[in-house]
This record gives sequence, C-alpha cells and structure tokens, in this order.
Amino acid sequence: MFSKILVKLVDEAIVPAITLLAVRVVSAMLIARYFSIPLTVGSSGFVYRSAEDFLLINSYSVLAMVCVLAVGLLYVLLKSHLFHETHITPALSAKLFSLKLSPFIQASFDLYSQGAIWLIYSYLLFVASGIMVYFGLMYSWVFAVSLVLNVFATYLFIIDVEGELKKVDTGVEFAADEVVLTWETEEVDDGQF
Repeated sequence: MFSKILVKLVDEAIVPAITLLAVRVVSAMLIARYFSIPLTVGSSGFVYRSAEDFLLINSYSVLAMVCVLAVGLLYVLLKSHLFHETHITPALSAKLFSLKLSPFIQASFDLYSQGAIWLIYSYLLFVASGIMVYFGLMYSWVFAVSLVLNVFATYLFIIDVEGELKKVDTGVEFAADEVVLTWETEEVDDGQF
C-alpha cells in the first residue's frame, strides 16, 4: 500500500498542476489576443504564423506561470509564518476560533507538503524554461525571473524549516562547538570464550 506521505503529496499536487495548465492555456490565448497575433487551434495544438509570434507568446505565458507559482508559494509561506500551529500566538488562535476560522491553523505536515509541491513545480518550470532558453524558444529574462523566484522561495522555506527544527526539543544538551556521544555497555560474564 502507498505510504501516507506519498498519498498526501499526490493529493496536494493535483490542484497546482491543473492551475498551472489552465494558466498556460488561458494566458497563451489572452496574450495572442492582446498583441493581435492570429492564433489557431489545430490537432497539433496552437499554431502561430511566425517564430517571433511563438517566442513572444511562449515567453509571456511562461511568465504568467511563474507569477502563479510565486502567488502559490507566497500563500504557503504566509500560512507557514502566520498560521503555523507551532508558532501561532494564543491571541490570534483564540480570535480564529471565535470567528470559526480554526481551519486556517495549519499543521507542519500539511504546510511542508504543500510547500514542497509548489517548490517542485517551481523547479520543474525553472528547468523547462532553461531548456527553452537554450534552444531559443523563450526570452532569457523570463528564465532569470524564474531563477530569482526559486532562490527567494527556497531561502524563505529553509528559514521556516530551520526555525521549526530549532524548536524541536531533542532532550540532548549540546555544547557550543562539539557533541560527544558515549555508549555505556555492561560486561556480561556468561562463562563462554
């Protein structure tokens, strides 16, 4: 049977995937309309009259996907910093409960699985945009925007995870610069060599 983590990740991945696909298709049509570029839909997909039209529409539709990923990552990071059950203030918690908004309070497992999915999609789009730039199918500045988003979101996500790990009490006292582990064993004389 599938593990709980795998099932949760697959469940969390469906909505962002559908959202990104819809943004890609709708943004391509809206950008073509905005720039008055004739766009036909055939059995092979969208058909453009020139390579320059394709370059323009492809670049801006990928930029729209990067913007949606930024909004999704920002939403998860805000929930992580404001509504995380481990560091929500008692006053805010009481206010949310009194307003019957307690579902806003999020557990670590939910937040980190959502964040991981959005980051994975962000990295996949980053790699795909790098390949498209390499082959001349997209403007390089869109790739740079994707890079900045990935670095910034990863940094904020790592800060939150580190803050969470610092709060975990392991029960082990650590010295400032070293950790010494010792094991004590009992010698048992069972009469055998």
